[in-house]
Amino acid sequence: MASLFTAPKFLAMPSIGLDVSVDALRFIELGGVKDRLTVLRFATRNFPPGVVADGRVRDKKKLGDVIASLAQEYHLSFANIALPETQAYLANMHLPYVSPKEIRDAVELHLEEHVPIPVADAIFDYTIIDEAASRRKDALDLVVSVLPRSVVEEYLEIFRGTGIIPKSFEFESQAIARAIVPRGDNGTFFVVDIGKMVTGVFVVANGVVQFSASLDIGGHQITQAIEKAMGVPYEEAEGLKVKYGMVGGEKEAALHRAMLPAITDLRTRLVRHHSYWQTHHGEKVGGDIERIYLTGGGANLKGIEEYLSAELNLKVAVANPWVNVCSFENFIPPLKLHESHGFSSAIGLALRDTFTN
Repeated sequence: MASLFTAPKFLAMPSIGLDVSVDALRFIELGGVKDRLTVLRFATRNFPPGVVADGRVRDKKKLGDVIASLAQEYHLSFANIALPETQAYLANMHLPYVSPKEIRDAVELHLEEHVPIPVADAIFDYTIIDEAASRRKDALDLVVSVLPRSVVEEYLEIFRGTGIIPKSFEFESQAIARAIVPRGDNGTFFVVDIGKMVTGVFVVANGVVQFSASLDIGGHQITQAIEKAMGVPYEEAEGLKVKYGMVGGEKEAALHRAMLPAITDLRTRLVRHHSYWQTHHGEKVGGDIERIYLTGGGANLKGIEEYLSAELNLKVAVANPWVNVCSFENFIPPLKLHESHGFSSAIGLALRDTFTN
């Protein structure tokens, strides 16, 4: 998907992705050329809960200070930035064919039919789905990404003075898709990004994110359920979750019972979104979902693939965030695999330069 803001070509290097989540800032820098990339630098900086919430920055100064500190320590100047999906809209548009220079005006004319934001208050970009087919049938199928202008201006204000100039702003879902879907694979995939506070779900078809949603459940809620049901401190509950997950024997039965309501809730919501795609979009764009990819910190939960696949009746696989960066035969990334899932968005943002050059 095209970014909502792209800097001029002369700012094309370096290849740095910067992801702002609800509790941390993650950046990664890739070097080399396509098919022979390496990780040059990476870092995580945590910040207190509440700085970012519900897709909005609640403490601009605190977040700006963390960004500035990271920029100073690593001498960062330019980066591709992920924007929050909770304030965003994706719209599938079918329009009569127009010349490339007329597309933006045509989208603008129909925008308010698809999203609840006045055109004057929106910033949008679009991706053409199968441009060759569009010419043949004299029509355009587009995916349009939209954000309130206030959200984009808020992030521009935060980065102003930090030392980092945004090269592009992009939805987190498209960045993750770029990282975990093998380059050139035009299949249809359901991606589940299990974060600490929120789980992002989206469908990628023909390399483009066609549908996305945010679920207010994540690893934090699962740990809280263990804490409450078993009467243990939060840190101990987190340790039990990480150590055993959903596997084990009779000794772990109490842990599994504690986790089950939250994970069942997550699975139920995933089934609902999967069914929505199959009944509303599958025939029109991309076809049936072929596979479910898990990413984010929650992808490390032992046994979650088997639990989800049982209800969804699809192959569920933990994604490989490095599939478009390197072959492990040629280069071993300096992050452990369980850490890499938290960097999926940042990796995809850094890969933006290698995909377009």
